[in-house]
Amino acid sequence: MYQPTHDQEWDEEMEQDTRRMDRRTLGLGMLIGAAIGAGAALLLAPASGEDTRRQLTRGARRLYTRGADAVADLRHDTDRLARRLARRGLKRSRQAVADARAGLAR
Repeated sequence: MYQPTHDQEWDEEMEQDTRRMDRRTLGLGMLIGAAIGAGAALLLAPASGEDTRRQLTRGARRLYTRGADAVADLRHDTDRLARRLARRGLKRSRQAVADARAGLAR
């Protein structure tokens, strides 16, 4: 039989994983917003065209690197969560089959 404690643990871990993913998504959104703000500030700041282009190029490279890192981290976390969920689902289905067999044997 299923025990409520396993379901409660499952729910708590899922909630923690969801909060972790939400923080990463928020961080990525803030990073993109900061880059857009910096680009706007550079375009509106009094600087020569060459200086502005150089600063925009540097900023774009930094943004690309940070964004790529954030996406890689998010992908890694998502893959890890999917594997964990698959293992738990398999474990639960095996337990359900065992419970059903035990119920039929009675």
